[in-house]
Amino acid sequence: MTNRMAYQRIVGTRSHIEFLNILDEEEFDSPNRTMGILRNWARQYLTEPHQDLGRAGPVCPFTGPSLERRLFWAGIVQGDNIDFSLMTKIAQDMADIFPELSPSDGKDAIFKAILAIFPDLTDFSIIDAVQSYGKSTFINKGLMLGQFYPGCTRPGLWNDDFKPLDAPLPMLAVRHMVSTDYPFLTERSEWMAAYLKRFAPTVPPPARAYIVSKLES
Repeated sequence: MTNRMAYQRIVGTRSHIEFLNILDEEEFDSPNRTMGILRNWARQYLTEPHQDLGRAGPVCPFTGPSLERRLFWAGIVQGDNIDFSLMTKIAQDMADIFPELSPSDGKDAIFKAILAIFPDLTDFSIIDAVQSYGKSTFINKGLMLGQFYPGCTRPGLWNDDFKPLDAPLPMLAVRHMVSTDYPFLTERSEWMAAYLKRFAPTVPPPARAYIVSKLES
């Protein structure tokens, strides 16, 4: 009989959803099927290039380093009786949990990610509504809240025909805001203000040009 260390868990105070490191969970004898789908999607899709992406490199340049450093967390929310209120509580829990996850600072902290997965959800409009409702709060915390689900039609930045948020599972994802996030933030002046407050001294020239063009349009 093999002795195994219990994997680290953290529970949301509002939703009571348990989040765990998906690579810790993989090491147990009977890993969760939903977690397996998530891991395969992350490893075989997000970390790979795509011919329709419109730029070089992997679909998500942060996923590979996140997996390599074991900084990829997720919680599974079972059932289809999930409404806007419950999902909002889950998103708020993720905002609280995220800074508690190690590392809290240093060069590797940028690769942290935490996701809430809703494998039984069929009304994906709730995910869009919660993401839209919570986006400002997350941005003001220096975080990005993203929505993913099967058939999501939101276009990619570099190719309108590429749908990067089309995923095998419905989910919300949280990560650090980075300097290249400016195209997602030009819709509202308060979002750009939060971005510039955080990155103004180091905004790369392409970002400056893009921001100026949006402000002048």
